[in-house]
Amino acid sequence: MMTSLLGVLPLFAGAGMMPADADHAEVITACTQTVYDYAWYLDHPGDDLAVTAAAFADLFTEDGVAVLANARLVEETHEGHAAIEARYLQGRDRLRFFHVMSNVRIQPLSATQASGTSYVTVYIHPIGGSMEEDGAVRVLAEYRDHYVMEEGQCLLTHRRSVVRMIDRDGVISPPQDE
Repeated sequence: MMTSLLGVLPLFAGAGMMPADADHAEVITACTQTVYDYAWYLDHPGDDLAVTAAAFADLFTEDGVAVLANARLVEETHEGHAAIEARYLQGRDRLRFFHVMSNVRIQPLSATQASGTSYVTVYIHPIGGSMEEDGAVRVLAEYRDHYVMEEGQCLLTHRRSVVRMIDRDGVISPPQDE
């Protein structure tokens, strides 16, 4: 069993989870990379949006599900690569995004499956605009994920974004229901 940086406390993934030990280091590392790749693709659309959207969708299994809030904080379910690509493309012609990830926690369930949570602060602003302009938005959310390992890559089978706080033009909206 691994110990914490303090060298005293054992590292456990959580109640009912397997210990975060060397046997699961590959799962933890690969799934953590998936968390960061998800944010990277959202923030770096590249020259060919279709190519980037496809690469973004490839972070999910073929039948993967993304449950994400729309601008009105209503959850929308996007199932499969085509739907996830379509969601990726929404607003790309007028908005830019910047995702700051933190508190990434991957919980191995087996050698091929994991669950996880992470926090994200998202800055959304009009292209060519500033964060002080009307239309700029800050969102604080929690991603709740399920993963599967396939051919050495950690793929999302399900991601739900739970909005904790949203700041639109200086007005804080209440969080989503759990």
